[in-house]
Amino acid sequence: MSSRQAPRDLPPDVLAQRYGRRPRRTGRPWYRSPVRLGAAIVGAVLVIAYGVWISVAQSSGAAYQEISHTIVDDRTAEIRFSVTREPGTAVRCQVHALDEGSSEVGLLQVDVPASNERDVQESVQVRTTSRAVTVGVESCSTVE
Repeated sequence: MSSRQAPRDLPPDVLAQRYGRRPRRTGRPWYRSPVRLGAAIVGAVLVIAYGVWISVAQSSGAAYQEISHTIVDDRTAEIRFSVTREPGTAVRCQVHALDEGSSEVGLLQVDVPASNERDVQESVQVRTTSRAVTVGVESCSTVE
């Protein structure tokens, strides 16, 4: 083992020669310039507005929650799910069944009629072309 000791008080010019000298900053920082500060504020406001717009757009439609599913046989799968929507709104949901390789082997459009209830549960059977391993709701959207 070597017992080297680092010199404690090196002059700044030795360190500058060894590691290079950082160029001196000239001018004001970016946030002191009114144009750059204004651009940063406008950019931040646009990003926040976009996030609010996305969250409002996603919450305005119908929502679904998968409750359970069973594989009945080689040609049938069953799913139970709930749909939350505004009362009096009809909804159409896409239900799909997948096989072991995640290939779609069954597809069904489920129409949930308008009613006075906000939450509705549906139970449907999906016909498949081969044995499914899972079945799920792909999407739900309101119907005009």
